[in-house]
Amino acid sequence: MYFFINDEERDASGSTCYFEFQKGKHKNKFWLKDSIYIHAALFDKLLLFRLFADSHGNFDYYGPKNIVDKEQWHKIVEKSKDNEYWQLAVDELTPWVEECFENYKYFTILGI
Repeated sequence: MYFFINDEERDASGSTCYFEFQKGKHKNKFWLKDSIYIHAALFDKLLLFRLFADSHGNFDYYGPKNIVDKEQWHKIVEKSKDNEYWQLAVDELTPWVEECFENYKYFTILGI
């Protein structure tokens, strides 16, 4: 993957400056094995905050309140078409999201 990494790669990086995408609702735990991560510097460089805020409405950069359901995900996918890099990031994230939606109604984006 280019934008996102798995938990093993995140752990090996020695950094905690990542946005964590957790399956389902936040469980008051962090760094889950089935989560996927994007470094905050890359998140900022790509202006992904704008993508998620425009599509989600109440996106919290620092908190665990960013619950994304299927309807919001479809808005994110559509909005990502406005920017080549957003679309590349969303395309990379899509298989993880589809797998998540097989068992959960939503996923949570945990801010830094």
